[in-house]
Amino acid sequence: MLTRRLWFLSTASVYALLVAISWSLDQGQAHAASAFRSFNEPGQKSPSRRKAGSGGKRVPYRKISRTADGYALDYGFKNFNGDSLDFQAELDSESVAASIREFGFKKSDFDKLDAWYKKAQKDAVASANARFVSGKVQAKNAAELKSKLSFIKGINAGIQKELDGKLASLSKQYRKRRLKVYEDSGFRYKDSKTVEVDIPAMVSRNWKRVRPVAHAFAKLARAHGYDQEELVGAATAWVQTAIIYEVPADNEGSRTVAGIMPPLKTLILGQGDCDTKTALLASVLLNWPKIKMVGLGIPGHYLMAYQRPPRRGDIYLEYKGLPFVMIESAGPAWLNPGDVGASTKNYLKSGKNFRIQPMGA
Repeated sequence: MLTRRLWFLSTASVYALLVAISWSLDQGQAHAASAFRSFNEPGQKSPSRRKAGSGGKRVPYRKISRTADGYALDYGFKNFNGDSLDFQAELDSESVAASIREFGFKKSDFDKLDAWYKKAQKDAVASANARFVSGKVQAKNAAELKSKLSFIKGINAGIQKELDGKLASLSKQYRKRRLKVYEDSGFRYKDSKTVEVDIPAMVSRNWKRVRPVAHAFAKLARAHGYDQEELVGAATAWVQTAIIYEVPADNEGSRTVAGIMPPLKTLILGQGDCDTKTALLASVLLNWPKIKMVGLGIPGHYLMAYQRPPRRGDIYLEYKGLPFVMIESAGPAWLNPGDVGASTKNYLKSGKNFRIQPMGA
């Protein structure tokens, strides 16, 4: 009687390494322009040509105050044509709170996911190990022992293959759920190991919430007889000069925001940096469907551009066969649509690649 003790140990790797949380910010300058012949406030048809002033206040200025229902905004700035402009708008508390609440993620968001993933892997391995054939194998002769060992090996190989498939499936589920946590919090994967703020998604989430500001700009356009191109210029001058340039913190309490604020928070604080201001400007302009915009990501900066035929000297790019003229939303430099800062010009002259991110509702 031949006897051999066979113990089968799973060789499957436990996928316990978690994707490192990191982010990369392509901050930028927003550039926009467009050749629309007329400009109408959403829902209105006939623009007025009554002139309006800034009430004698020195521009730029910003005054934000709390009201019973939210926030009262009062901004003043100088347009590129020399007009001193001001507008007032109100934001309701719930819209502001929702805009802030939905952006950013917490470590606890991933702790729960990681705990689920580790337990699911442990359970899968334990289930497979309970099914693996192991122990003493008896046979009358060497041929019978070889046959039995081969049979057991086949069974265990099938269990191992099933386990490998289960672990691979759990890995995909984990990745998908992790991606959803990022997406729900306003982030996305830049590559397999790096996440970044999803500026186009931020714009899509907030353009309706900033509609009171869009209506205020529409009233300015009617009062001054602006066409749509002049209106875009006014909005650009506003974010450049009336919104103070200030880089937000990477964290707000336990929440990671990666140095960017959502548009409504930018409005009630009156400050932001290049990507934060770009998100605000694009959110306001998205209230007019004919304005087509793209975000432009370059290292250390974020820009945007909007579609119109370029004029002599305008800096623009072509996207899907159409010209998009650039805008510097960052400020405090006072730069017309079609003009950009020195660092952006140098980067564009280098011939290096930049990322184009379509923006839409």
